[in-house]
Amino acid sequence: MSDDGVKTRPEPHSATHSKAPVSAPAQTTKDQVRAAWVEVLGHDDFDDDTPFLEAGGHSLKATQVLIRLRRQLGLRLPNRLFFDHPTVRELAVAVERIAATSPSA
Repeated sequence: MSDDGVKTRPEPHSATHSKAPVSAPAQTTKDQVRAAWVEVLGHDDFDDDTPFLEAGGHSLKATQVLIRLRRQLGLRLPNRLFFDHPTVRELAVAVERIAATSPSA
């Protein structure tokens, strides 16, 4: 308290104020693939091993997923990739392989 009876706040240089802000963990590739599926399909009623077609997708929606991933990740992803790797888990692994060998990576 100060001399006039008013409570004062601790100085901003105290140890409790010196910590750096904690940032949220980065999204994994699998999280990004799953988020693209959810956005395009309009639901999340599938697991990471459900084939896209069984989750309600079709070729146009598969293309929409790839477009989102291309924009988000800045990678060249061939359309065929989705059909060779039809689950969230498989597609995420394939995207990671492309990212690892991409000249911009």
